[in-house]
Amino acid sequence: MLKTLAAVALLGLALAAPARADDMMAKCDDATMKMMTDAMAKDTDPKMKEGVMKAGEEMKMAMDMMKANKMDDCTKHIGMAMDHMMMKHK
Repeated sequence: MLKTLAAVALLGLALAAPARADDMMAKCDDATMKMMTDAMAKDTDPKMKEGVMKAGEEMKMAMDMMKANKMDDCTKHIGMAMDHMMMKHK
């Protein structure tokens, strides 16, 4: 019985992990655009200047793709902008 419960729990975790990963992915929508713009404006650390600048360039490309209704490309550029912002202070 205990082995069965453990197996069910592991299966549940395995199935839940991809769902959480999808939620964390960049989305091409106005809310994500605003979130990223706000994050870039708030990050005034001189060590992050280059990362913020590169994130801004990616966000401009994402906005262009959003306007062109190329959502896959938009999502890709938002993800790249997020990567630049995640490169923490080293």
